[in-house]
Amino acid sequence: MPSRVLSPDAVEPVAWRNGAGATRQLVDDPGGWRLSVADLEVDAAFSDFTGLDRVFLPLVDVVLSIDGERRAVARGTAVEFRGEAKVAVELVAGPGRAVNLMTVRGRCSGGLAAIPRSEWEEQTARSEWDEGQPGVFVDLGEVVVEVRISYST
Repeated sequence: MPSRVLSPDAVEPVAWRNGAGATRQLVDDPGGWRLSVADLEVDAAFSDFTGLDRVFLPLVDVVLSIDGERRAVARGTAVEFRGEAKVAVELVAGPGRAVNLMTVRGRCSGGLAAIPRSEWEEQTARSEWDEGQPGVFVDLGEVVVEVRISYST
């Protein structure tokens, strides 16, 4: 059984650091990682988070501009980039949400994977999750996002 299933709807939104939107912070772990769900309502630049590595998983189709390179990103696809990169998101399919994972470079790293709810429920019922490393999951309705954290040694 998963160790933690988090719901962004149980958390009050707060303004983004750059004032261009809102986020719901789910985890701020002293071990060096932060997990949040952003409400994407308009095209916007991302805030600078020098020294952190980021994983961004949109739940709608978007175009990301990362250091001037435009890249179409399909919903449910995770993209990794450095926190100091110049990043902007363009909403091509309208408003939606995105899961954001930030890790302290050199202390830990992480990943995100979107799992259809039906598949997640089947795997949970059969206890197929790695017992040695129980996961953190974000419940987003039709999709559940698995969060993986690895600590540097």
